[in-house]
Amino acid sequence: MAEAELPPLPPIEERYSFLMHRINAHLARICNPMFRHWQVDIDMARMLVVLKQEGDMAAGEIVRFMALPQSTISHQLKRLEKLGYVERSIGARDSRVMVASLTARGREVAAESNELSRKVTSAMVAAIAHMDG
Repeated sequence: MAEAELPPLPPIEERYSFLMHRINAHLARICNPMFRHWQVDIDMARMLVVLKQEGDMAAGEIVRFMALPQSTISHQLKRLEKLGYVERSIGARDSRVMVASLTARGREVAAESNELSRKVTSAMVAAIAHMDG
């Protein structure tokens, strides 16, 4: 279809991509203060929950799962390791691969993050239901 034939775009505030961005920004604004006592942000907490759910993962697998850049995942894994939440080791099958696994404390923080996610999700569902009424 030629440029002239394309339908006009709706205003940015009505585009799904922008709405998803706003939802994520609101989640970060609400959740980051709750994660502060663990010294993590929402993305790092999500990474801990991913490792809790999926088990040990190579950095590349985390990149694909989280849809974040390799450099971001690498930086966050180093930070989580310094905090004592994650251990990184060389892959058993490939020495070029770095594998992340949760420590005992990391499993605790992941479980607490998961519960916080449950509460936030329930609050969001209730707010959406309230909008319909």
